[in-house]
Amino acid sequence: MPMIMRILLIIHVVLGGVGLVAFWVPIFSRKGGPAHRLFGKVYKACAYTVFATAGLAVLLRAGWYLAEGHTLATRPEAFGFLLFLGYLALVTFVVVRHGVLVLQHKQDPRELGTPLSTWLARSAIAASAVVVAYAVLVSPTNKIILYALSPIGMLTGIGILRYISKPPQTPRAWMYEHLGSMIGGGIAFHTAFAVFGSTRLFDIGLDGWIGVIPWIAPAAIGIPGTILWTRHYRRKFGELA
Repeated sequence: MPMIMRILLIIHVVLGGVGLVAFWVPIFSRKGGPAHRLFGKVYKACAYTVFATAGLAVLLRAGWYLAEGHTLATRPEAFGFLLFLGYLALVTFVVVRHGVLVLQHKQDPRELGTPLSTWLARSAIAASAVVVAYAVLVSPTNKIILYALSPIGMLTGIGILRYISKPPQTPRAWMYEHLGSMIGGGIAFHTAFAVFGSTRLFDIGLDGWIGVIPWIAPAAIGIPGTILWTRHYRRKFGELA
């Protein structure tokens, strides 16, 4: 088991780092150009691999805890941490997958309404509900983080379902949806890096209430940034209502 977990961790960390870098190239390169397309594919592959390794690691670790006799009562923080990792990985996969499919079906967004896409969107909503329920019922010490980030899955799922069922009737609605989805995945990548990577690489000691900053800073910056950027393009193309 330790060897499998180590292999999963190495793949997860390496591909997470590559995805973090690949995320920024399409942001600054010409939209639709060769660099945008190439690094977009790299970012997508990394997001899918990170989701797979995180999901498998969470299941194995949870099984390990249970096999050793631990329960939610004896290890509430540990299980809460695993729950959050699984939640973050699921939402990342759902939002990046949606952002990719939006491009493939930009002529008719209703083609996105497959059973799998609908199920994944609802899974993101359900995952948010589970995170909140865990924070309320088990009340781990990290419950503030669970509360703070729980709306992301809810908003992601609702947004996808709304786009599929009632796609906006503007020529570039697909572009705004693609932009928001890919940045949403980027927020998840940066959250993981801020929490697990930067604090270890730079030996940052964030104790007390400021310890939640790495957890919520990417969303606090990325969500308003996405709104402003989308408004910029809507104004540029004359689609700002």
